Amino acid sequence: MSQIQSIIQRIFGNHKLPTDLPGEEYEKYMQKNIPQWVKEFEDGGFLDKTKLPEIQSEEELIEKLLLHRNDLMVIKYWKHGCIPCLAFAEMYKAAAEMFTKDTSPNAKRVFWYSVDTKAFSAWQLAERQLISGTPTIQTFANQKQCDDEIKATNMDELMQEIRRRAEKELQSPFS
Repeated sequence: MSQIQSIIQRIFGNHKLPTDLPGEEYEKYMQKNIPQWVKEFEDGGFLDKTKLPEIQSEEELIEKLLLHRNDLMVIKYWKHGCIPCLAFAEMYKAAAEMFTKDTSPNAKRVFWYSVDTKAFSAWQLAERQLISGTPTIQTFANQKQCDDEIKATNMDELMQEIRRRAEKELQSPFS
C-alpha cells in the first residue's frame, strides 16, 4: 500500500461512504465532506505527532540560516488539508529523528524545520522561495539553498539524498 493510500484509508476509516448516490451527487457529497474529514484527522493528533520545529516568517528563516550557517538545514513546506503532505509527514518526522539519534559528525549538523504555507505569517516566505506545490523539501547550507528540491518518495531515497548533500556541503565524510 502506498503512503497516499495509507493516509486516505486512515482519514476515511471512520466514515461510511454512501453507495447509493449517482455520480454527480456522490462527487458533491465528497467535495462537501472531505475537507472536514481531513481537518478532523489533522486535529485528532496526527499533526502533533509529525510536527517539526516551525519557521513562520522570512525573518525567522534568516535567523535560522545564520544560526546554522555551518550546518545543513532541511525545510519541509506543507499546508493544512494537503493529502500528499499528510502522506509524507511521518516519513519526514522519522528521518529527522534518525538524524537526531545518529552519532556521526555530519548527522549532528542536519537540522529540520517546517513552514506551513497556509499560515498568514509564512505565505510571503513561501512565495519568495518559489514554493508552488506541497509538500516541498528544500535544503540550505552556507546560508543559501543547495541543489533542487528533494523529490524522494521513500525513506531510503530521502536519507540517501540528505546524506549526499550533507557530505557535499559540510565538507567532511558521512560516517
